[in-house]
Amino acid sequence: MMNKILLFAFAFIFSFGSAQKNKFEDVMNSKKLAYAFKDLKDKDKEDFYQQYFWLIKSEELKKYPHIEGIRPQVLYNFIREINPQAPTKELSEEDKKIREDTEHSLNQYFSKRDFENPVMIYNLESYVDPSGRKYFTEVNPERVAELLPKKLYTFTSRNKKENKQKTYYLYIDQKKNDYEMIELIPSEKNKKFYEALKLNMGDYKFPNFVPTVEPGDRKDEDDRNFYYITPFQVGNDNIMYRTKNFEDYELVKVKKEGAAWVDLRKSEKSKKNK
Repeated sequence: MMNKILLFAFAFIFSFGSAQKNKFEDVMNSKKLAYAFKDLKDKDKEDFYQQYFWLIKSEELKKYPHIEGIRPQVLYNFIREINPQAPTKELSEEDKKIREDTEHSLNQYFSKRDFENPVMIYNLESYVDPSGRKYFTEVNPERVAELLPKKLYTFTSRNKKENKQKTYYLYIDQKKNDYEMIELIPSEKNKKFYEALKLNMGDYKFPNFVPTVEPGDRKDEDDRNFYYITPFQVGNDNIMYRTKNFEDYELVKVKKEGAAWVDLRKSEKSKKNK
């Protein structure tokens, strides 16, 4: 019985892992992929068009100088993560029809090698996301900001159909050619942080703007491991907090009613010395 359970579990994991793969994921250049269309089989078109979409979106971003610190593989992986593949078998009947119609159109454009046509791009977006609600397809390169040189970037994307925006923060590991999506507003699990925030700032609300992030003092053996975050100031109040891992946060400074910053660590030391 145990062997059957293990076998079933392995089969499930294997099938799930396989479902995440794309047949063309090793082709990392959109032009190279496009010219492979002539030998494309019908059963592979879903993976083909999806990979082409991921590639052109990541290549669009790479054209901007202020994004050159991000490696192409990292940009591709990011675009792929926020725009996951939607298998045809999981679509509604209405969306399947949209995909079928746009595929016919895409076949014509690719046969003629008309890759720059804006109508082709529109059809490609309709193909990968027929409902127009799954993806935040439009990442605005002008709103990509480097918060820490070659380490931390913020991306703002927009769902064009619903006109909703979403902000992503990417912490990049250049050595591993990888990244992690993080949050710069502490989660509710940081109870000590929110207790200190309530005590010192009452009902402070985090503004919906990109904060400033600065590294700690490199000369200080402990402080060099911290990152200091200061929200965009709205009104006369503000806070500063720090973290080593973008998971656990400590409130370190507060500013009230336009007055000077108050260092909570110094205040705490003064209390202990009395």
